[in-house]
Amino acid sequence: MASEKVEVILDTQKCQGYGLCLGSDDVFELDSAANIAHLKLRFVDISRKDEIEQVVRDCPAGAISLRVVQE
Repeated sequence: MASEKVEVILDTQKCQGYGLCLGSDDVFELDSAANIAHLKLRFVDISRKDEIEQVVRDCPAGAISLRVVQE
């Protein structure tokens, strides 16, 4: 039986390094030299979908999106 996961998508071309995503610090990290976020985790458990949706909404640069995928 397939389970669902949330795929976190980060567009590093759009990222401006605001750091609002760092509330989910197990998923995102900020490269202080380049001032751009990077993904630490590409997939997270479906139970965190609401959390990641909030991060998507909070990103002023619109650099983060998500999709639900079957594992």
